[in-house]
Order: sequence, then C-alpha cells, then structure tokens
Amino acid sequence: MRKAYLLCLLSICLIPVYGQVDYLNRYEVENDWDNIDYVVVSNEQRGVMLVKPIAPGAGKNATIEYSHLDTELKEVWTGFFETSKSQYLKGYHYHNNVTYLLFQGRSDNRFIKIVALDVLKKEVRTFEPKQIVDLEISEFEAIKGSAIIGGYIEGRPAVFVYDMEADKVRTLPNVFQNNSDLLEVRINSDSVTFNVIASQLDDKKDRTMLINTYDYVGNVMRGYELQTDSEHQLMSAVSSSIIEKAQVVVGLYSIKSGTYPSGFYINHVDKTGRQTMKYMNFGEFDTFLEHTGKRRFTKLKARALEAKKENKEWRYKTDVLFREMIELDGKLMIAGEFFKPWSVTSSNNNWRNYNRFSGPTFFNDPALNSLSGRNFGGPSNLSDRSDFNFTHAFAFVIDFSSDVLWDGSFDINENPESALEDFGAFQWEDGAAYYAFYHDKELVMKHLNDSEDKEGYRGALELLNEEEELKFEKDQFRGITRWFGKRYLVFGIQHVKSPDRSEGTRKVFFINSVAVGQKTEAGKMD
Repeated sequence: MRKAYLLCLLSICLIPVYGQVDYLNRYEVENDWDNIDYVVVSNEQRGVMLVKPIAPGAGKNATIEYSHLDTELKEVWTGFFETSKSQYLKGYHYHNNVTYLLFQGRSDNRFIKIVALDVLKKEVRTFEPKQIVDLEISEFEAIKGSAIIGGYIEGRPAVFVYDMEADKVRTLPNVFQNNSDLLEVRINSDSVTFNVIASQLDDKKDRTMLINTYDYVGNVMRGYELQTDSEHQLMSAVSSSIIEKAQVVVGLYSIKSGTYPSGFYINHVDKTGRQTMKYMNFGEFDTFLEHTGKRRFTKLKARALEAKKENKEWRYKTDVLFREMIELDGKLMIAGEFFKPWSVTSSNNNWRNYNRFSGPTFFNDPALNSLSGRNFGGPSNLSDRSDFNFTHAFAFVIDFSSDVLWDGSFDINENPESALEDFGAFQWEDGAAYYAFYHDKELVMKHLNDSEDKEGYRGALELLNEEEELKFEKDQFRGITRWFGKRYLVFGIQHVKSPDRSEGTRKVFFINSVAVGQKTEAGKMD
C-alpha cells in the first residue's frame, strides 16, 4: 500500500539550531513511478494541501490524490477525485478554509472545471462554468463563494465572476479593451471586494493604469485612471486594499517610450479621490543597485541621481516579478524578484504576469520537456522563457501616505533553466521582512531590513535524522512558499540514503516547514 509508507515524523520543538532558521517538521511520502507531479498549497493557519496527480491509465479519466496536513505536517484528511485526461491544472487559490483548483481543457479553452476541497467539512465539490469560452487564463482567485477568472480573449484582457452556488457568470465591465494588459486581480483585506488592474493608453498615448474595485458578485464599487506626467509610461502595477476609502498603487515606470524602467511610481488616492503621484528612480533607494557590486553601485547611483536632478532620461535594464502587496500594521510592503531580460520588446508585456500560480502545473503539454512546465495562457512563445537571469530580491515598506520607510535587497544571481516564474518567497511579520529561496540543495535566507545581516543564512535542509545522506534531488519539483507567521514551506523530490545498508535509498517527496527570525539572548527565536 502506498499509504503505508507515509511518514509524518520529526516534530521538532522550537530550539534554535542554526541561529536565524529553525527546522520544525518534515513530511515524506514515497515517490512512486505513478506520481507525476505535486502541488503544495498553503492553507495558512489551517495547514497545507498537497495535491498529487496519479499517472493516467487506459480510461478517459485521471485520478488526483489530495492530502491535507496540519501545521505540524501530520496528515488529517486524504482522498481522491477524478478529472478528464484532457484537462490540466491552470491555477489554485486558498480562501476561507477551502482550496480551489482550476482545471482547463488542454486543447479546448471552452472547458473549465473548479474543484473545491473544504478542509472543515471534509468534502469535495465540483463546478463547471459553461459560459466562459475561449479564455486564455492568467488569473484565478476565490472570494465569498465566487471564483474570479481572468485572462485574454483574442489578445484582449477579460475578467469573469462565477457565482459557484448559483452557477452564474458575470463579465466585468471596464476591462475588455485593445492594446491592454491584465496586470493584477487582488482580493482585498475585507474579503468581500477585489481589485482589477489593466493597462491602457491615455489621451497623450502614454501608458497608464485603470484601477477598478468590484464586490464579490461583480458590481463596480469604484474605478479610476492613474494620472501620469507626460511621456511617463507605467509598465506594471500592484495595489493595496481600500482602507478608509484610500488606496495605494505601485509599479515600475519608464520615461518616454523606453523598453526598460527608470524606477518605481507610487500613487496615492485619498478618500476624496485626489491622486498624488510620486516617481522615484532606482538610485533614490538605499539598496536597489547593491547587486551590481560596490564599484558599479556607486557610479550607477550617482548617475541615476544626477539624471533625476537634471530631469534627464535614465533607464536600467531590469524587470520584475511582483508579489501581492503585503499589508501589516498600517504599512505596505512592495516586494519582487528582479531579473535581467535578454530579449524583451515593449510590444507585448503579458508575460510579466505569468507567475501568479506558483508550484508545479500538472497534465501539461506533453511536448514540454518537464511535466511541471508552466503554461498560463497568453502568447505560446513566452510561456517557457529561459532568456533571463535573476539578479536580486528587493522590498520596500511605505506608510499609507506613500512615504518610503526603508528598503532592503538581497543578491540572487541565479539563471535557472526553466520558465520565468517565482524563484523564492517573501515573508513579513512583527516588522521584520525576509526573503528565502531553495536551490542546489541549500536553503538561502536574508533578513531584508537588518542592516547588520549582510550575508544572510545558507544551509542544507534537515532530513528525518542526522545520519541520513541526501544523494539526489530533482530540480523541476523543487520549491518554496510563504506559509504563516514567520514560516515557510520547502518541498521537492529527494533520494535519501539510510545509514542502514539493508534499507537502501528512499525516493521521497518531502515538505519541510521552517521558521525564520533573529536569535534573542534567551536563545529563542523572536
């Protein structure tokens, strides 16, 4: 029996083993030949949902196994459901104790299926919105019994709200337009409204952003266009929730028609609707250019500040995978992984948004080299880009008046041979911000707003016991995701050699939970 091999072991108490990183628990399941992929979905304080497709047999359907784990990574609910072989996982979202999985037909965009795994009721429900057709999906969220599904129809952005209980679909207004990109669908902190951001050209033919907020059934609550200076192009955007009728939108901007950005814009809309736009070039941040090295950092920063002073053009060859803006204690953290693109044009930037569903995507195109290759819709030649390399992770925190409080940076300097997708994960708790990634058998972590922590932490993951030896690891299944508090989930496939020769080598899929923080005088993690 496959279940007989499940190991939910190693529940380690919070004893600081490595200073800034505590290894808490480890979960293992035998990696059989018929496990073709794994998806790890954070359920926040409710635990983790692990989804495992089984290699399809001779019939028309394929079997999906799911396992819900608690916060100690112990298995509390497992089961199976079936889906057609012609479907593959397009996205997932956790909301209000339910993990939602979105499937779409491999060769037919008209077929969409949503599977809801309710961890409290321990039940599985399926929904099939038949009114959404020919949509190349790039966004999937869930809110108060509704699914928000967005993407592109014939190259133009479109977003739909699907009421799962009533089985009704509503098309959102103010989204479907020419020469536009869909940049964000974001659930607000009130859990009953959401934002949709799409780019558009203003009267001056400058690219700006259209910000719309809707309630959970798709009624327009508010909409406005960002007011930009002449010849300033807004290239990307992430939004805050609406707090006391005010809102902040942040993204990259470029001067004139440049392909590459000059810095960040920060737009604040107060409760009366009055906008305040702030442009900060990369040189105005303390740490943004640190990844270039000491000597080049000084020259680049001086050049950027001089250009700002003289009102001259200055751009930097970079781009970003933004994360959703994190809101805590009246402050906002804007974070992203920056990379150097080698062949980018300004004609189509849809690929900027293809990192929304982090984690492997199974039942993908068999023509791809890896079963976990991504395909989020949009131009097919952009879905498995490899002409880039990550340079650094960067985050800054602002108050709700849009004043910058601090910024922090950490070198990545990796060139993964894979699609352009999230590489690591950010976390922010109790005023401390962290960035971590898992690569080449090592967990790497940096406390971003600790000026004394220059190098960060680097170390191997703990196995079930210290006498075991890690022999091999599959790159395409490796990943990390933020969990809750100061915790991360690290996962992948490993071949682990036991010290007992009779037991040989175990081939397992694993999940490690780790906590990050500073070591206090008492020896506890803060």
